Amino acid sequence: MPTFSVSKSAAKAVKCDVLAVPVFEGLTLGPGAKAAQDALGTTVKELTEHVPVAGKPSKQFTGELGDAILVQTLGKLPAKQVLFVGMGPEKEATAGTVRRAGAIAARRLGGGKTVATTIPQAAGEAAAAVRAFVEGFLLASYRYLRYRSEQNSRPNRVESVILLPGKGWEPRAIKNAMDHAAAVAEGTNLARDLTNTPAGDKSPESLAQEARKIARNGLKVKVLNEKELAAKGFGGILGVGRGSPKPPRLIELRYEPPRAKRTIAFVGKGITFDSGGLNLKPTDSGIDWMKMDMGGAGAVLGAMHAIAKLKPKVAVHAYVATSENMPDGNALHPGDVITQYGGKTVEIGNTDAEGRLVMADAIVYARERGADVVLDIATLTGAMMIALGHYMFGVIGEPRSEVQKVLDAAERAGEPAWELPLNREYFHVMKSDIADLRNVASKNLGGGAITAALFLKEFAGDTPWVHIDIAGPAKSDEDHYENPKWATGSGVRTLVEYALGQ
Repeated sequence: MPTFSVSKSAAKAVKCDVLAVPVFEGLTLGPGAKAAQDALGTTVKELTEHVPVAGKPSKQFTGELGDAILVQTLGKLPAKQVLFVGMGPEKEATAGTVRRAGAIAARRLGGGKTVATTIPQAAGEAAAAVRAFVEGFLLASYRYLRYRSEQNSRPNRVESVILLPGKGWEPRAIKNAMDHAAAVAEGTNLARDLTNTPAGDKSPESLAQEARKIARNGLKVKVLNEKELAAKGFGGILGVGRGSPKPPRLIELRYEPPRAKRTIAFVGKGITFDSGGLNLKPTDSGIDWMKMDMGGAGAVLGAMHAIAKLKPKVAVHAYVATSENMPDGNALHPGDVITQYGGKTVEIGNTDAEGRLVMADAIVYARERGADVVLDIATLTGAMMIALGHYMFGVIGEPRSEVQKVLDAAERAGEPAWELPLNREYFHVMKSDIADLRNVASKNLGGGAITAALFLKEFAGDTPWVHIDIAGPAKSDEDHYENPKWATGSGVRTLVEYALGQ
């Protein structure tokens, strides 16, 4: 991870490999851009006629957000290169714009080791802009290289980023903003690492080992193994894991500051591989990416890594319900009935609707362990992905005031989110003729994301509860601003922001 510092040098005087400066749509120059342009003895408009957009050789630079041009200075500046970074319309620029510009800067540096930038001066309150830039830069710099051969595993890496300050930058606030961003980025990148890890090298126990590492930063950790789960009656977690040789776990991490007046609980779905069980997923259904079905668990563990450093005022308890869903002679059958933790019985209509079974156990346990509010997060339904696509997660819950807190946290964190209704008119299809509930609807009324949430609500009881379905944004098929191709760490930033906002 690069180091971040603040220098009082002017843009035209700072010595670095790359000087990154903002340009708004219509080629309106942002802070530092005019000084760079003048030193080069040309104009940005003239440069656009000869220098194509980085990574898009057929496109002309206009200052559109997401675009950039990289120019050699030929000794006319102490910086070796200048990166003109598009910011979009000037009147619409926010800290979120700065986050995305930071991400574009990180990807278009052309191999520079030392970077100086004025981008955080371009929009928003100083500390918020700095935090957003550092987050965007670090998140976009992520690469998953665990399985690369040594000769291919050493990409050009930025070692140092120098922020060039604007008016009113208060040193302590800026330092806190940089530290905050680094902690959140570390947590998000941890979630990405865990989610990207192939199922052959991942298990419920390996997630437990990761939780133990996180706990070294001042958290309490407790892990229930398969024998303890059986003794306590965790029928959902055990049932899903019956077909796998890798035994399930229930992981608990606790952050408990002195004089905390509220306890929030995060519950993460940790299916380390989802074959579908006996209702086996088809080959062309994306089964090869079902190693990512523990994205909710990754988000919870990543959030706790950041929370241990950022120290919110509320207590935060995290629960990861983790199993591997595999078919064998001992696996759950369609038509089986299991008893969840807390006593409710569930008829299995489809073994590929397993995430809600492990989550239900953990939600009841979280309530029993003293949660004032429960937030669960999961790659739960394809229906949510159909509804909202790949760039936005869905939020459902009760009461409405708690849902709004999550939506507000997501907005502050820069993670697009949308509320869906908890429409009880669908609930009748989740009733079973032989048990308390079914794990899937008895008839197809659509609204699969809603019926899944209605199932979970039965285990939340009267406790305030919000369900976050990250099935869409947990994985990306391409680099998209701060999100890399494959695992994105969706939800980490929102969970952290929610905790800090209490």
